Amino acid sequence: MERKDFLNKLTGGLALTCVACMMEACSKEDNGGSDNNTGGTALLTVNLNSQLLAVGDYISENGVVIARLAAGNAVSSFAAFSNVCPHQGSQVVYQKSSSNFFCSAHSSSFSQDGARTGGPATSGLTRKTVEITGTTLTVR
Repeated sequence: MERKDFLNKLTGGLALTCVACMMEACSKEDNGGSDNNTGGTALLTVNLNSQLLAVGDYISENGVVIARLAAGNAVSSFAAFSNVCPHQGSQVVYQKSSSNFFCSAHSSSFSQDGARTGGPATSGLTRKTVEITGTTLTVR
């Protein structure tokens, strides 16, 4: 076999392998930021021994707003959403006094389950997944 034929066969096989790998990678759904993703990248990690200690405490960072709604370190004690208001992208915060999420830019408000309750926003907040292992809370 001549060198030219050998290289053509070798690179042809590699090209086919690379194309197959790329097609496989493209066919897999990326759920990195989806609502029900439990295997994606952590957006926020919280130490429950030092953060979110009292009902009404909240943290807003890394594109996430998370609030403690009840005592105890159960997933149901927390609500986590994208902190981006669906109206015009301003930052949403949690208001302990009214127990809801609020966007001060145009006064959109959202219930503890993320549903729109008022203002110009036409949809609710995007829910994020909360996981708790020991005293570490992770939002995905």
